[in-house]
Amino acid sequence: MTPMVTFPETYWKQRKLSRRERTALRDTAAYILQPEHGRGRAVCACGHLGKGSETVALILRKDGTAGTLGTLRCGSPWLCADCAPLKAQQRLERLQKLADALVAVNGKMASITVTVSHGRESSLMNVKNAIETASRSARQGEPWNRQKKLHAVIGVLSAPEVTYSYTNGWHFHIHHSFLTENSGNPEALGHWFVQRYLRYLEKAGFIADLRSQEVSLIRDPRSYIRYLRKGVGRITNDVWSGQKNATRQGKHLYPFDILQRASGSEPMKRLWREYAAVMPGTRSCVITRSIAIRLDIRPDDDCVKVEHGCIAGNLPASIWATLVNRKKTNVILSLLEDRGVEAWQQINSLAHALGAKAALNVELKDELPEEQIPINQFEYRPSAAQIAGLALHLKWHLSGKERNGEAIKVALDRERGHAVASGLTFFPPNIKDVLEIYGNDGVYPSTSPLA
Repeated sequence: MTPMVTFPETYWKQRKLSRRERTALRDTAAYILQPEHGRGRAVCACGHLGKGSETVALILRKDGTAGTLGTLRCGSPWLCADCAPLKAQQRLERLQKLADALVAVNGKMASITVTVSHGRESSLMNVKNAIETASRSARQGEPWNRQKKLHAVIGVLSAPEVTYSYTNGWHFHIHHSFLTENSGNPEALGHWFVQRYLRYLEKAGFIADLRSQEVSLIRDPRSYIRYLRKGVGRITNDVWSGQKNATRQGKHLYPFDILQRASGSEPMKRLWREYAAVMPGTRSCVITRSIAIRLDIRPDDDCVKVEHGCIAGNLPASIWATLVNRKKTNVILSLLEDRGVEAWQQINSLAHALGAKAALNVELKDELPEEQIPINQFEYRPSAAQIAGLALHLKWHLSGKERNGEAIKVALDRERGHAVASGLTFFPPNIKDVLEIYGNDGVYPSTSPLA
């Protein structure tokens, strides 16, 4: 018999994305997915002005996060780093009600995770289709109906998840939760389901190791629900920090890890485009009508209304549009989270300064000079030597005749990515100086006035 498992509170502790990182990742996703012609995906318009909006209200929610009213929201839990945490929170709230109702009727829950053998050559679409089809087929037909009656099944929750490994490629898998009445045995049902799932995989021409399929009886449904709703909002280490963690090499990346690494990396951009072509529209943790009736709760599918919170102030639509175009909305929203609604006067002044045509050449004017927020606090100006040195380091990881020019391009993209992730305006050095230092192995020529 598989032992019952619990999930300690420390299991859920992850590094939380800052407002600047979330907005930067959203803008990066929009940049990568924006087509040359025609309409792009909804994430490409997220944060832009809504139709007919004359002002944008900046709000501060009870949980300390900043947001806006009067702007478009894509609501994508798969592609948008700004919307994904909100969707995960909505999902958690409705799943907590389900867990409470299950405990109230002395119901049982088992966790079943199914996957398939894969490699770097496996496409995400093929892997996903194989697992979803086999899983769906295993939960259909008269044999499944008999098992449902035998174990008094209340319903099944499904939470798809995908990661990427440098060694084994895309790892798509589904976390199923089998819910039964007290008289049922969801663990035994899980083992029966896995055997049937593997047979359907084999019929479709795929293989999977039985040991890679997990079946566990859940001791505390309320704790497990927090794990089930995770979606794509997880992230590992900060790729802009430059720190290398040897234990991370070859291990899995979450989708937003791939998006972070996409700046200056064509392979990562291709991975993100592949992911974006497959995952949106995938439903997760849906409380069906039949489950809702059995547990006397409301059926739900990401339809929860959002509490807006406290309005800090309003910005003209023209100022907001300029901030969006210059990728500066993250700076304003970050300041609102850091300083609160009491600092609205200074935040408003900075928004107008950054949104003006000569934003980088004006000085903030405020009645309280000591409270002013200097614009140069949001600038990033790497030196020519810094870019050249990074390019020299990168070129040994590139191949082909164009690796020198590609190394400089990648170095500039990485520094630009660092600026975006930090909410800073990027000012590249003179490219002529970069080329001169690069050609001199990272040092200024003796004839240079900068030497």
